[in-house]
Parts: sequence; C-alpha cells; structure tokens
Amino acid sequence: METTAVIVARGGSKRLPGKNLLDINGETLISRKIRQLLAVSNIDRVVVGSDDADILAVGEASGAEAIQRPDFFCDEAQATANQMIGNMCELIDTDVVVWAHCTNPLLSTGTYERAVNAYVEAGAAGYDSLLSVFALREHLWDASKKPFNYNPYGPVHPPASSLPPLYAQDGGIFIQPHKQMLANRYFFGAVPFLFEIPTDELMDINNPHDFVLAKAYIEKTEGAKP
Repeated sequence: METTAVIVARGGSKRLPGKNLLDINGETLISRKIRQLLAVSNIDRVVVGSDDADILAVGEASGAEAIQRPDFFCDEAQATANQMIGNMCELIDTDVVVWAHCTNPLLSTGTYERAVNAYVEAGAAGYDSLLSVFALREHLWDASKKPFNYNPYGPVHPPASSLPPLYAQDGGIFIQPHKQMLANRYFFGAVPFLFEIPTDELMDINNPHDFVLAKAYIEKTEGAKP
C-alpha cells in the first residue's frame, strides 16, 4: 500500500501574499513542510501541486514531486475547495493520501508518523478517514449570544479546565484512501477518526500576525538560523 503526502500551494494569497515561499528560520514554508514529510517513515512519496513555477521549482529542489495544477482550480474565487481537492486527486495515483498544508509549520515528523499509524489502526475499528484536531475547553457563547457549553448563572462557576472538551480542526492533517477522496472530493470521509495534535504544535498561518508569531516561536525553540 502506497501512502502519498500531498501539499497544495497556490501562488496567490490575499491575506498573506506569497506566504508559501516566505522564509522562516532559513527555509521557506514549502521546503520546511517537505523536509518534515520526507522524514516520515510510513510516507512513501511527497507531492507538491501548484500553479506557481517558483513553488514547483522549490518543491522539486526540496525532494518532492512537482505537479502543475490548472489555474482555474487554484483560484478560490472560481473553484470551490471540493473542486480543488477533486482536481488534485485526479492528478495523482496512489493508495492513501496524507493531505498536508505548509501553513502548519509546527507539526513534527513524529506527529505525522503517529497520525498515519493512528489512521491504519482506526481503519481496523471502522473509521474511514482521519483529521487532526485540538481540544477546546473555553467558556463559549453561541450566535444568539447565549452560553453554549456552560451555565454562568449556577451556584458555582465551572473552571474552563472542567468543561467537556469540544474539538476544532487545525487544518494540518487529513488522511483517507485516494479512491474515496477522489469520489467525495473532500478532506475526510463520513466516519473520520479525530486525531488530537500536541498543543505546542498548534499553528495555522493565515495572516501576517500568524507568521510573525510562528517565526518568533520557531527561532526561539529551534535556534535562529541565518
């Protein structure tokens, strides 16, 4: 069974222009992600799909297979996420897809490895896919401005740590069979296993503020590189 990590990285980004090629501690976000994935023992291939020649060149130089994607499917103003996923799946042939984003720079090789192992074990238990999440224990209010997951008017205020966990997607890891992803054109299937990631690996870069935080954290924890 072949497992392929897929990184989609378009050239355009409205909130953070050129984000996939931004330098973070001596390497671009795309090359950092490829390095992390190539080191995963249970991933056989790493593929980068993009409409941008520079991204494809960096991907190939970093050891990934580079696949040119049609402009239409890289334009979020024209193509839906489902269309983008379906198109990318049509461009590759493999057994299992590990869908990754280079905008999650803190996810470690070890976490990817554990995720793939968890996917295999979950499959034997009846799950059809895996998605990474993080536990959320906060005092939440809903859209109607009412308490959502706690009662602030009770005799005792419940500390956040005592609340039942809710789970939010971090967007870092999605795993499912290639044939299933090609059919459902989505990140995960109908019965996904929720894989909780370590809190110190939680980061999704969407804007300049996120990038500054990620850059500072990585330089602090890994040692600043020229």
